[in-house]
Amino acid sequence: MSDTSLDTYYASRFVPLAHRVGRGTLLVAMILCLVPPLYLSLVLGAYPGFGPILNGFLSIAAFVGIMWLIEPVSYFPMLGVCGSYMSFLSGNIGNMRVPVVISCQTAIGAETGSKKAEVAAVIGIAVSVLVNLVFLLALVLVGSALIDVMPAPVALAVKEYTLPALYGAVCVMFFNSAPRKFGLTGLAVAAAIFLSPLPEMFGTTAAGVLALLTSVAVTRGRRARLAGGQPAGTN
Repeated sequence: MSDTSLDTYYASRFVPLAHRVGRGTLLVAMILCLVPPLYLSLVLGAYPGFGPILNGFLSIAAFVGIMWLIEPVSYFPMLGVCGSYMSFLSGNIGNMRVPVVISCQTAIGAETGSKKAEVAAVIGIAVSVLVNLVFLLALVLVGSALIDVMPAPVALAVKEYTLPALYGAVCVMFFNSAPRKFGLTGLAVAAAIFLSPLPEMFGTTAAGVLALLTSVAVTRGRRARLAGGQPAGTN
């Protein structure tokens, strides 16, 4: 099959089918997620009222609402159409799916945004979901028992350092996948904001969102200046 035929098939058959299947599976997942609270509210009579539900929603939206906009836009170039549906259905995008996708695309030399990169993303996410289920089941069955038999200092270290180690690995993965100068720019901007009084004035979440948006803006500005043939340090 020629490249033109592949492009035509991709645009006319693959992408529409991916959207239909992806929307359908996400809709089913949303309905299934609503079954337990609806059962508790309508069958067992445990409906808390509209006020507590609204307060809970606003509390969550204030904390992670910005990510509802940022994550789809920032992850789509790496994940592609199918990868986005699969990732948002399975979860753990930033700390599990994206690092796997980056590793797969790097291993085969696929350029981000290409069809080759999207195929690598689909395969990598599918395998990561299966591996995740296997290890999650194993951890649920034996993890708690292992922690119980560990010496207290070791168990405490495992509980306290697992999450920082995970985010550190993800940070290194992102840093290695980006041009060094852009990665250093993002780290410098984020460090400057978090070392400033902003976290104490507006909260850690607001400071994190500001650091992210500022890093993206500064990096895009540097990239635009480089694309225009100007040195990064000039105006």
